[in-house]
Amino acid sequence: MSRQFPDFRDTLEWNLVSRSSYQAVNNVNVKDRLPARTFLIENSHVLIIGVSSQSARSTWRTGGWAAQVLPFLPSTTSQYVAAVQSSRRWLRLRTLTLVVFPKVLPTYFLELSFPYYFDDVSVEIWRYDGRDLDTFDRIDQLEANLDTV
Repeated sequence: MSRQFPDFRDTLEWNLVSRSSYQAVNNVNVKDRLPARTFLIENSHVLIIGVSSQSARSTWRTGGWAAQVLPFLPSTTSQYVAAVQSSRRWLRLRTLTLVVFPKVLPTYFLELSFPYYFDDVSVEIWRYDGRDLDTFDRIDQLEANLDTV
């Protein structure tokens, strides 16, 4: 079953998570010039993410990557930090990208990472807070099944 969304013309269902700019540090290792950024996301698995860079060449297409990181450990005996990467998406430069993560936990971290060659980056993140049609479709199906019993 494909995921359904309400009418995208209703802009009141989208809320800004962050609009920020970052500058690369020139006196560190090339791989760490523009570190990844992390944002807490609650009760939404549908995001719109925009990435731009003033220093990017016109032929560049990759703006970065968005990863869903779950605050979870399979056991208290694990030797790892409670941060399970669930899904990762490519972000196009100079474009808003619709990102739909799996609904695993209601709260997770969005980690944005950027190409090492960027000197600067501007990010805009929007969270969808409208009605989740998948959830309502399942409730309607359950109610229909109960009516037939």
